[in-house]
Amino acid sequence: MKRISCILLICVFFGMATSRADITYSPIADTSIIVTGIRSDSTNSDSVVISASKTTTGTDTVAALYDGSLSGVASASSSSWYSLNPIFSGQSVTSSTFYGPNTSVYDPSLGVGNIRAVGSYKYSNSPSGSNTDHGMMYVGAVTGGGTWSQIDATTLVTNGTLINTIAHSTMGNLVVGNYDTSLAAGHAFIYNTVNQTWLNLNPANSVSVTAYGIWQNGGSTSTSYTIAGGFSDLNSGGIDEGYLVTYDSTSNSFSHFKTYNFNNQPITSLVSHFDGITATADGFNLTGDYLASGTNGAFFASVSVLGDGTYSDASWTDISYPNASLTSGNTVVSNSVLGIFVNGGTQSYIATVPEPKPKGLVLFALCILIGIHSIRRMAKKSN
Repeated sequence: MKRISCILLICVFFGMATSRADITYSPIADTSIIVTGIRSDSTNSDSVVISASKTTTGTDTVAALYDGSLSGVASASSSSWYSLNPIFSGQSVTSSTFYGPNTSVYDPSLGVGNIRAVGSYKYSNSPSGSNTDHGMMYVGAVTGGGTWSQIDATTLVTNGTLINTIAHSTMGNLVVGNYDTSLAAGHAFIYNTVNQTWLNLNPANSVSVTAYGIWQNGGSTSTSYTIAGGFSDLNSGGIDEGYLVTYDSTSNSFSHFKTYNFNNQPITSLVSHFDGITATADGFNLTGDYLASGTNGAFFASVSVLGDGTYSDASWTDISYPNASLTSGNTVVSNSVLGIFVNGGTQSYIATVPEPKPKGLVLFALCILIGIHSIRRMAKKSN
């Protein structure tokens, strides 16, 4: 029986194992660009809109957008990235960054060719200080000329004063992001762009929480969303685990909250955080960052949505730009991860992760035949 069990275990291993070819890494040519978000801009091509910050002088940045081919983004010239300076009456804007875009493919109300992008900006005459962040939203063409809105989470602050608001991602009618107060950092919010209402987001009732990614489930009229980020119960400034949660914008209710640790190792993985999310045929692909065994790295993760609406465990792939001292996973579309790597300087990259393919199907069949043969031989001996 031990021999049969061993054979069956080997068969199970070969039957379930998958192989993954080498990940393809490419640096993004414009070294002034820090890629932050992405969304498909077509249903029948690789056209995408990518959000970013573009370094101007010193540490100042300006919000930037790319609209074009995903396969061509690595070699795209600087002129392919459009710098959009936020315009707010009475404010002297000093820096800005886009984090997450949405396109008319997913929100037809935007109009063909238009996008909605969210992020943050600073202005010199801000009452909370010239170095504090304010949330912003842009609606219009990628090349500029649209409308700007300040979105600060002031109404959510019941104690202390608002210090920072950073809008990370948008889809449907919702924007998710983070805010800090004079008393505590690490609060997350959901902002409804139609009702102009705010909701504090903390599905685990944790000490600190982030909301970095959002996906509208079921199309542009759906009220169901999946939100991704991280949370901590250890301290008000840290993030220990990633999470996914379902949110219904009609009932303002959360469900199917699930936590994640890189490589499914909660002990050795000190930090796991989801930064980007994109839908697949049966669930989601995600990217983000981890800290494990002294390594700061990035990952590509795949999660299925089960029949009851809950989320499965994740399968993980390490994303590590060759010869880099640090790699981040900032955003994801299909099976492509975009982020930054550090190798002397800081530069954006795109990595393509091949879909896993069944491995050892022939060996699996052979194992089954060997197993059957062994069982028959043992049956004969026992007779």
